[in-house]
Amino acid sequence: MVINVGLLEHPLKLFKTQNDYLRQWVEHRNKYSEALLAMEAPPNPQKCSICNGDRIYRCLGCFSQPLFCTQCCRKQHYMLPFHQIKQWTGTFFKDSSLSLAGMVLHLGHRGQDCPLGVPEGMDQHVNRVPFPVDDREWSMEELDNVPPFLWVPQGGNDLTLVDVTGVHLLQVRYCVCPTSQQFHMQLLESGLLSATIDQPNKAFSFSVLNDFIRDNLECGTSASNYYNKLRKILSNIFPHLVPVSASTVCLFVQ
Repeated sequence: MVINVGLLEHPLKLFKTQNDYLRQWVEHRNKYSEALLAMEAPPNPQKCSICNGDRIYRCLGCFSQPLFCTQCCRKQHYMLPFHQIKQWTGTFFKDSSLSLAGMVLHLGHRGQDCPLGVPEGMDQHVNRVPFPVDDREWSMEELDNVPPFLWVPQGGNDLTLVDVTGVHLLQVRYCVCPTSQQFHMQLLESGLLSATIDQPNKAFSFSVLNDFIRDNLECGTSASNYYNKLRKILSNIFPHLVPVSASTVCLFVQ
């Protein structure tokens, strides 16, 4: 039997080690850094990806993070309330929200306005104010420093929507047709579970509830720790400013 000595000295390598993959990446690390930095600046030309109008918002949830003008941003996301966006300031993209862009979540008519208008007691013109979310005393200076995307809509139609993508502060319009369901049922029919039955202002997607169950079973994650993670997704710098309540944590536990 003839033995090929060359094969013994240099055995065929059937797989790559972690170091092999790292060596490949090192050759391209400068290009990767340049590409990541380029993502923080608007592309050229700086036009809306739909209407070629002036770009204002960049969506982090849409594929390739396209730029939108205000009107197109609303149209593209009227059925995508879980996306996070950033707003161009002239020098950089700052954190923003679909609610700040003027998007309203409409229920009962496939994302369109209810033909009978706004439910009684809900203001068409909604103000947004910094919302102290704990029991300690807040100074005016601290409230002034709260980023606008963390401001809660005030006017009886605000909704804190919890999803695997984070915590979203939205404006909501319910259907008021004679055959319409109660508000908490309208949320349920849209795939959202309200934290309360009367005057619902917090709701959870079934995706986040199922994800918490998996985390709890596989990783032993507590309800409070899981929700804290979601708060940091919305704001890693100001997670303590994201609304939280006992009903929120209790619903995860249930």
